[in-house]
Amino acid sequence: MKAAVFHGDGVLRIEERPEPGVEAPDDVIVAVEACGVCGTDIQILNVPPGHPADPGVVMGHEFIGRIAAAGSEAQAAGLQAGQRVAVDPDPKCGVCRYCRAGRPVNCLNIRALGIFRDGALTSLVKAPANAVFPLADGPRMEVAALIEPLACVVNGASKANPRPGESAVIFGAGAIGCLFLAVFRASGAGPVFVVEPSPDRRKVADAVGADETLAPDEFAARRPDLLPEGADLLVDAVGTQFGSAVEHAALGARIVLFGQNQNARPPIHQYSITERSLSVFGSYITNFTFPTAIRMVESGALRLEPIVTHVLPLDQTLAGLDLLRSGQATKVVVLPQ
Repeated sequence: MKAAVFHGDGVLRIEERPEPGVEAPDDVIVAVEACGVCGTDIQILNVPPGHPADPGVVMGHEFIGRIAAAGSEAQAAGLQAGQRVAVDPDPKCGVCRYCRAGRPVNCLNIRALGIFRDGALTSLVKAPANAVFPLADGPRMEVAALIEPLACVVNGASKANPRPGESAVIFGAGAIGCLFLAVFRASGAGPVFVVEPSPDRRKVADAVGADETLAPDEFAARRPDLLPEGADLLVDAVGTQFGSAVEHAALGARIVLFGQNQNARPPIHQYSITERSLSVFGSYITNFTFPTAIRMVESGALRLEPIVTHVLPLDQTLAGLDLLRSGQATKVVVLPQ
């Protein structure tokens, strides 16, 4: 089968790989319908990398599909061939001290699909049964491919605890920023402003429901008029905007740091955090939020369609990465079959 394989030093190649098979009783083989290209994938392929990954791994971790085969334990859990499913690419062990304390997001033994074990930018992918969730047939495949990042965003948004009428600023209108926007709008927060340098991505944020989208310089100039006291909620969906979030926060504001870039070292005015009683939350992957994200997509309650700007075949994955780097694309979804 063809697969997008990471070779280190920023190199991704489309090449032949053997098909995975059922080996363990809890193995599930998923025939991939659609796989999103994530900002984490971009960071992995940057030189130097902004996120670690193992060379030789098949990339891709935001995916849905149908079960092609399942081991005996997976079948006993109700997972059957032909069933449509979404997959949590960060399987938790369930036995480390953090899992047993009810904090699986901090699991010590996560080996993420598409990063440290083979992922879904291919036709078939293997996942453990405890990471596989039934999905209704209704949602379009390219929208359903947003379930994994949405589950991560629901985790981050729950930390921010948005309330009706609270103002919000989201830095970055990539897929993650737009998903935060959709969730905040559904919660009744508003006004919600999105700060993004790319004109193409600002148009997407407008379509998802932003009250106003602004380039960074425009936001800095207009913020005293738009939000004289600062924003109640702020999200860094980029990984470099912590300092900007602190600068534009209201007294007692909540800041969610979501974007990741291990090379970023933003200067932070710590006094402002303390003196203004700001709450800062780091947010990462999912935390019992996959079922919620699936229900949200199945219900059609969120305006998600504008976020998927490009749907491409597997052999155009490299072109999709270039579209994301340039800011022309918000979310690229790859159809490997």
